[in-house]
This record gives sequence, C-alpha cells and structure tokens, in this order.
Amino acid sequence: MPSPHPDAKPPTPVTPKGRGTKEGLLKAGEAVAERDGLAGLSVAAVTAQAGVAKGTFYLYFPDRNAFVDALHQRFYDQVSDAVGHAAAGLAPGRDLLVAAIEAYLDVCLANHAVKALIFETRAHGNLTGAMQERVTLMATLAEPSLKVLGLTPTKIGSRLVLALTSEAALIEMEAGRKVPAARRTIRALLDTVP
Repeated sequence: MPSPHPDAKPPTPVTPKGRGTKEGLLKAGEAVAERDGLAGLSVAAVTAQAGVAKGTFYLYFPDRNAFVDALHQRFYDQVSDAVGHAAAGLAPGRDLLVAAIEAYLDVCLANHAVKALIFETRAHGNLTGAMQERVTLMATLAEPSLKVLGLTPTKIGSRLVLALTSEAALIEMEAGRKVPAARRTIRALLDTVP
C-alpha cells in the first residue's frame, strides 16, 4: 500500500461520535506530548492515553506525522481566533502588533504542551509543508503593521518579530506563567522603531 502524501490532511469525521473520538485522540496527544515530548508521541502512547484501539487512530490519521500536523493545525486555529479577536478594529501598526503578540503568547501559555511540541518539531527540522505554510502565514499577517512602522523589508522584519515572540513564548513556557518583563521588552523594542 502506498504511503500517504506527507502533507495529506486526515479525513474529517462526519458523525458526532467520530468528531468526539478524533478530539479525544488530539487531547490524548497533548497529554502525551506534555508528559513525554515529541520522542514519546507514538501511536501506541496516544491510543493508550485515549483508551482506544490502535486501529481507531488510523481511521482519523494516516500516520503519526499527520497526527502531529493536526495538533499543529489545532494550535494555529486557536492562535488565529485569539489574534483575530484581539486585533479586531485595530489599524495596522504598533497597537495591532502588540495585541496580536499578547494574544499569541496567551495561547502558547494555555497550550504549552503543543507549543513545546512545535518547538521540538521545528528544532528537528520536521515541519511539514502545511506546518511551514502556517508559520509563513503568521509572518505575512504582521507585514502591514511593520510597513506602517517603517520596518522594511517587511518579510525580514516579520520573521524577526516572530522569532522574538517565539523566544518570549519559550521564556514563559519555562516559567510556567506569564513573564511580564518579556512582554514589556517586546513592547519597548517596538517603541524604539524610528
């Protein structure tokens, strides 16, 4: 049997029970990721945590990589919702960037296991094309604000702002709480833009 395309999307369950089972697997994956990291995130560990048979896993995810990608997608859906809500009504510029960064950091802190998993996946060079597209999209969303601030070229500026924000997320994950000094520093750095 041919292996699925590395960026293949898992099937969407059509019944409430199927959606519940898929959600249960994703929550189990978060628990395993928090406890054991990327190395311990096996199909066996996830299904044991979820209390389902291994075959059930494969009804929803073609393989482990698709599962990790689904966790990544779920995280970025939450980020997108939070950032969209925080930035609603704000014009591109510093205030929008700060609101978006704060929202992102809050989602990271609330989902520290998945964010840690994303850091680990990225460090090992295992981001799928879909994962990389999500990261690129987040950087692209910052570009209009960076243009208003005069941080050009915006493609480079947006990547650097994301890197700074990711480092702040890592600081907060290590602390297990908000670190106001990290957030203040980001705001202060944005204030120094000419």
